[in-house]
Amino acid sequence: MTNRASRISVLTEYFHPEEASTAQLMTELTTGLTDRFDVSVVTARPNYHDADREQSAPASETVDGVDVSRVRSTRFDKDSLPRRVVNWITFTVLVTVHILRHHRDDDAILTLSNPPILPLAAWFHKRITGTPYAYLVYDMYPDMAVELGYISADGPIARIWGWVMRRVYRDADRIVVLGESMRDRLETKMADGEQFDPDKIVVIPNWEDETFIEPKAKADNEFANEQDTTDTFTLVYSGNVGRFHDVETAIDAIGLLEERGRSDVQLLVIGEGARKDELESYVEREGIENVRFLPFQPLERLPETLTCGDASLVGIKPGMVGMCVSSKLYSSLAAGMPVLAVVGEGDEVARVVENSECGRHVEPGKAGEVADVLATWADDPDIVATLGENARDELERRYTLDQAVAAYAELFEEFETV
Repeated sequence: MTNRASRISVLTEYFHPEEASTAQLMTELTTGLTDRFDVSVVTARPNYHDADREQSAPASETVDGVDVSRVRSTRFDKDSLPRRVVNWITFTVLVTVHILRHHRDDDAILTLSNPPILPLAAWFHKRITGTPYAYLVYDMYPDMAVELGYISADGPIARIWGWVMRRVYRDADRIVVLGESMRDRLETKMADGEQFDPDKIVVIPNWEDETFIEPKAKADNEFANEQDTTDTFTLVYSGNVGRFHDVETAIDAIGLLEERGRSDVQLLVIGEGARKDELESYVEREGIENVRFLPFQPLERLPETLTCGDASLVGIKPGMVGMCVSSKLYSSLAAGMPVLAVVGEGDEVARVVENSECGRHVEPGKAGEVADVLATWADDPDIVATLGENARDELERRYTLDQAVAAYAELFEEFETV
């Protein structure tokens, strides 16, 4: 006799009350699934931002119907790579111990790729207990580590890590990727692997809560008035300033516009991350005046910060095509502003922007082309309005919270238990 899955555990480093995008997504997803499943979460103590590490959170609690357990892994500064690796190791080990000690006959486990060794917990748990797992790939490893130059493609770390991950992919019951570019890359990666079934790869994009982020005129936006963006065409980059994000191309474009005498276009970077100090130093060194940096803003102000400008920037280094899909895409669509996709050819963000006609795709490094796009948009508010409307329409067609919850519910209903 077989029964459909009813008890699900989710393994994620970030969860409520943190404000990282992963925490928000997993909180929304798990609480949305409680109408159909018994959902639990195993997570870490708050640690994404500096202030988070000073927070205390209960070792166990219930959040909107989701049973949450927090392991006491290390909470070192994530912008220091060696310390971040220590966090990954301690979290993964403690999660593995937790789910084995507190095994509650789950019908399925959903494990994220963040941190990148976390899927080993679900893989090992399946080997011991037989519990099936779905692997949600936000970032593809060790591919990203190789592309960023942290490890050599031919070195022992990459070879061993790659060997292990191939078994994680092979033994996963479902693999969730965020877009077609990720599916293509994974199928190519596993094409020569024995016993790998590409049909278990499922595309479920990330999403944005369309009731939380809505288009807002700058004149009615308190944050825009505070930051003097109402009278200047403003390109907004909001979120993590990470190692694989491309913000430099837009910065250089603003510098070129200044050289052309255009002081009516600016870039506003809102967020923190490993490369923020480097970019701030670069702007100061180059004498670029119309680029400003602000810290992360409180979550409750996100509806204002995302809509305080005229266009949104999504920038990813070109070598990352198929390894990830920027979550900034979905918040940018929700904001109802044109999306400037500074990403490599074939990137999922470029595909969405081009197919929905909601912005422009420019390859990283082509600052002159970005400058031309920004100048055109600044001079033609009608184009900006049309592109913005297309962006919001695309979100409502394909990337809402309800659509994502329904897709994951269908995924888990396919897990059958004896």
